[in-house]
Amino acid sequence: MFTMQRWTFDARAQLRSSVRAYRDRLRTLALERVRTPYKAVRGPRLNRICHPEAWEDPSWMLYNRLLGMPQGEDRFHRKAFEWTQCVYGLETLGALGSEASVLGVGAGHECVLYYFANRSKITVALDLYRGAFAEGGAQEASPELLRSPERFAPFAYRREVLRAVPGDGTLLPFPTGSFDVVYSLSSIEHFGGHGGAARAMVEIGRVLRPGGVACIATEWILEGGEHPEYFTRSQFEEHVVKPSGLVPVEALDVTPPPRRFIDEPVWVLENVNVTPHLVLGIDQLRWTSVVVFLRKPRRVELWRPACAAIASHAVNSSSGAVARVRLRR
Repeated sequence: MFTMQRWTFDARAQLRSSVRAYRDRLRTLALERVRTPYKAVRGPRLNRICHPEAWEDPSWMLYNRLLGMPQGEDRFHRKAFEWTQCVYGLETLGALGSEASVLGVGAGHECVLYYFANRSKITVALDLYRGAFAEGGAQEASPELLRSPERFAPFAYRREVLRAVPGDGTLLPFPTGSFDVVYSLSSIEHFGGHGGAARAMVEIGRVLRPGGVACIATEWILEGGEHPEYFTRSQFEEHVVKPSGLVPVEALDVTPPPRRFIDEPVWVLENVNVTPHLVLGIDQLRWTSVVVFLRKPRRVELWRPACAAIASHAVNSSSGAVARVRLRR
């Protein structure tokens, strides 16, 4: 039986549905317009694959030395590249400072934690701090950090700034928009394959404040097929960049390391503790590190291009309608 109350209920439900669809369309249009590099950055590229030429740049090497990285024949290591590139990029983008809040996802007890403690208002290290990476040969996330972070400090740091929290990288225990900087270095691939990495990237995008910067390092496949935890170029876009809702600060430089490093990689099933340690291999598969910096658009950056896109669509639609009318005449 038709009633005014039922009609009002249906109308409201339809209106809410239309508003949601319109809002989602606006955001899609905005991200399509915003998903371009913010600006060119002088000096070494920020979004890039691990390459030995990074060690040739004086400005990059400044941060490499500040982090206490090896300076001899053993300096060519992809972990040194990831740590240095992360610090260099965040400093270059002006993301650090006395008021900055920093979160490390899968942070372990790596040296960059202590650098960020000296360059932020608060730095939070999040990791499981148990399991395979907390013990044995890897021991990259010792639970001892929860009790005595100074034990792993490679240099003096501001102890009152650094906090360590046990937690899951795919379900971050922080409110939306909590941090100015979020970084994760060679961790997301260990969160449960490509699906786990995508969930982690959604969470990283969520807890980042508008205008904030994320630095992500993970495994980049150079050749030899696919891997359930590592990424080809298309998989990287699908499972890392897109789920985050963030925008690259510049185009990704996919220049691979020189061929000799690919032909003679570090064979991980034999001995990983060798240098140069830039390209790894198992059978035909070859991979290295990739580092990217992504920025969370501010609301105004989303709405302006969305409005421009809608206006352009409206003009094109009206022009088409006028043309059809003229043809009918």
